[in-house]
Amino acid sequence: MPKLQGIIFDLGGTLLDWHDWDNDSPRRWGLSYDYLAQTLSTIQWPERSAYVQAMRDAELAHWQQVVSLQTSNTPVELLRDGFQRLNHVITADGLLAALDGYARAVDGWAFVFPDAVQTLQTLRAQGYRLGLLSNTWWAADWHNADLAAHGLAPLLDVVVYTSDLPHSKPHPSTFLEVASRLHVEPEHCVMIGDRLIDDVRGALGVGMRAIWKENTSPWPRPADVIPTAVIRDLAELPALFAAWAQA
Repeated sequence: MPKLQGIIFDLGGTLLDWHDWDNDSPRRWGLSYDYLAQTLSTIQWPERSAYVQAMRDAELAHWQQVVSLQTSNTPVELLRDGFQRLNHVITADGLLAALDGYARAVDGWAFVFPDAVQTLQTLRAQGYRLGLLSNTWWAADWHNADLAAHGLAPLLDVVVYTSDLPHSKPHPSTFLEVASRLHVEPEHCVMIGDRLIDDVRGALGVGMRAIWKENTSPWPRPADVIPTAVIRDLAELPALFAAWAQA
């Protein structure tokens, strides 16, 4: 077994999580609209409910695209899609205000899994290179604010968000990109995530090891995707890696 040097974490469902992702969507987009309408009050905007629905539809279309094509979008691209659904010509100032409003809606919303910080501290002290690879359309600054707020930012050597890439997990290029930034060959890396297709299958496909963080979320569970190991809690990782080193 190749020596383990790089450890790559998924973000949502692995290190951090967000309460009621789907049910909270109207709140987030509603606050985006409120900030937009207040900031650019001289413009005739669509109805609030229409805006919320259009942006939710654009967000859903993004995730469907991730599944079917493994491509990605920037925040601006997603918002442009939403405004196109409203038949509203949006300016750069309008896009910025809508995005600022959404950023305010998600500020402080994430919670950190209780063993995340201690586990990363332990692994970092043991000399591993630590990275993050997250499927997201959010701006990097929004996620980075969460990492900083929960004490994770200084523990990660590299953070990679697919909103800054042309593809999303499980596309091989995303895993190769984070390994390259870590300066670790894929066969010396392991990916930890809560999704068998995005995280486990994708990592295995480029020669990495892959650990599934078992959970009750309704993500697909193909029988042919067999992780290198399964954990329930991040705190299990140091002992697991020690056992691998002795194998």
